[in-house]
Amino acid sequence: MKVNSKIIGFGAVAAMAAMQTVPAMANVQVWDFDSSNQSFNFSGDGNSLSMTSSDGVNLTVTGWSDTNDSSGPDEIETAQLIWAQNDALGVVNRDEGTGSPDHSIDSSTSDSDGEFDMLLLEFDTAVNLTAINLDWATGGNRSNRTDVSILAWDGSGSSALLGNTWASVLDSNGGNYDSVGNYSNVDLSYYSVNPSNIESTKWLVGVYNPVFGSGGDAGDDGMKLGSLKTSTNPTPPTPTPTPVPVPGTAMLLLAGLLGLRARRPSKAKAK
Repeated sequence: MKVNSKIIGFGAVAAMAAMQTVPAMANVQVWDFDSSNQSFNFSGDGNSLSMTSSDGVNLTVTGWSDTNDSSGPDEIETAQLIWAQNDALGVVNRDEGTGSPDHSIDSSTSDSDGEFDMLLLEFDTAVNLTAINLDWATGGNRSNRTDVSILAWDGSGSSALLGNTWASVLDSNGGNYDSVGNYSNVDLSYYSVNPSNIESTKWLVGVYNPVFGSGGDAGDDGMKLGSLKTSTNPTPPTPTPTPVPVPGTAMLLLAGLLGLRARRPSKAKAK
């Protein structure tokens, strides 16, 4: 019986060692904005653009800007999404026309408090925003470069923007958005963001705003968003057991020798 138990024990250990799990690879979504096959739900403040990735992730984009003048910091209102180029999104806020750079996502304004446009990206599942791609950019005397701010909803409390200020939506000020990063001199190619790999269902992307921290030159930036990349973590696969061969002749011989050795003391006592 002892020999059998050893064989069974060895087989169980071998079977456990043979359990293999293939590492899960992140799903990557590429969101290309293109007026030729996408359209807004209507034309005007508060309109939106909806898209679905090839792997079934849904995205809704809206435009926002702090255009509601008040005695303190200006409050956030809805803005109008437009095609700033055939393949790039822009924002026209309530105080702007449709010329350049007003039709971009910009901070160019005569308002003494400044006006900062942002896109709200709402996904139906948490995503990691990994890169943005600008089709046009300006920043003061710089061409083809701009400064960018990115925030992520922390998943707790309200994600509402309307009637708040850009400062009040920050976690550090009692809001529910974390500053993911301020990026200086972003150029016209895929630019990697979010090195901490934060995941969220709601992201704010816009020109640099100093209330979100240091890292840029405020008040003269503009950009047109051509595309972005996100990733999601798939459900880990169930471990699949690998068949283990029955112990061969060598193992049976070893088990037999162990059994004989275990019986020797009892024979000596009998004599």
